[in-house]
Amino acid sequence: MSATSRAAIVVDAAGEVRIRSYEVPAPGPGEFTLKVELCGVCGTDAHVYQGRLPSIAFPALLGHEIVGTVAALGEGVTADHRGRPVAVGDRVGVFPAVSCGHCHQCQVRRRPANCPGRRPSYGFKSPVTTPPHLTGGFAEYLHAANAGTVFHRTDLPPEVAVLQEPLSVALHGVERGGVRLGSTVVVQGVGAIGLMAVVAARAAGASRVVAVGAPTARLELAEALGADVVVDIAQVADVPGRRRAVFDALDAPGADCVIGASGSPHAFMEAIGLVADGGVLAELGNFTDRGTVPFNPFGDLLKRDITIAGVYGAGPDMQRRYHEALLILERGGRPYDRVVSHRVPLERVGEALTALGGGFSLDGRDIVKLAIDPWA
Repeated sequence: MSATSRAAIVVDAAGEVRIRSYEVPAPGPGEFTLKVELCGVCGTDAHVYQGRLPSIAFPALLGHEIVGTVAALGEGVTADHRGRPVAVGDRVGVFPAVSCGHCHQCQVRRRPANCPGRRPSYGFKSPVTTPPHLTGGFAEYLHAANAGTVFHRTDLPPEVAVLQEPLSVALHGVERGGVRLGSTVVVQGVGAIGLMAVVAARAAGASRVVAVGAPTARLELAEALGADVVVDIAQVADVPGRRRAVFDALDAPGADCVIGASGSPHAFMEAIGLVADGGVLAELGNFTDRGTVPFNPFGDLLKRDITIAGVYGAGPDMQRRYHEALLILERGGRPYDRVVSHRVPLERVGEALTALGGGFSLDGRDIVKLAIDPWA
């Protein structure tokens, strides 16, 4: 194991990203050290970079969709969270959040995100001016300093294993949306979370899935991952036109469940218009504050008897969903290896965050999913 690790540090919002080196500490009891193979770049990372998550203080080390090989194990770490023995060199996927599991919020209210003893999630701990420093995936090594970190051993290639975290979020959304056998589902937004929502809806038994978004490369992949019909917002630019196209694809005036994964407040209002009376909008995309929109409680909600479900991360059953995500990926049957379209080195983290936050293209190709390869 290297004595030092390079890390891409975001110095300030929408500003400079610098490569810094930190000592790789020996893991203590309940901890481990990971040699990062890939770390997905989430839309939330781009929002953080743009200063839209006030809880993040700069300088910060981002990256929470982490997969790598075990470099060192601390005392007591002998198995993954499926109970399978783990050794140095094994590939594992790391879930970023750790709560205490025993308090009122965890046990009674089932709100681990509100746990007073919750440790800073990997990729969100900031600033990095105090140890532990290697707390995010945009680095060569991760110091998993949160004892009890959820991780699973896997033989999946890293470009597939890295999808475990976003798929766990999508599974939470599908459950909150009440998707079951025979449900009709619209997925609004075909970034990584939207694409995983297509997969999750199919796994839950949806009879028809319509994906709405852009660009073409993402829509083509949405079809390969299980969407029956796609609607290109670049070709159908007006909201009424998209609504007609979705209703035609469903052969019904709305879907049982709409999964909002676009991250736009205006798209949120459009999504409400795609829900069938009595249906559910499960909103995943507006994870950071991007503003407000007009909302009519009578016409938009009560009159139509719809439910709006907020979906924050992988939810209260995050460990179960993380496990389910891995089972789906390991079962295969879909071109999951095509989701990561770009692998870029640490030196291009700033460029990747800018591209994901402001466009669909990098290196002349449409972005489907960006991942950081710290050893490239």
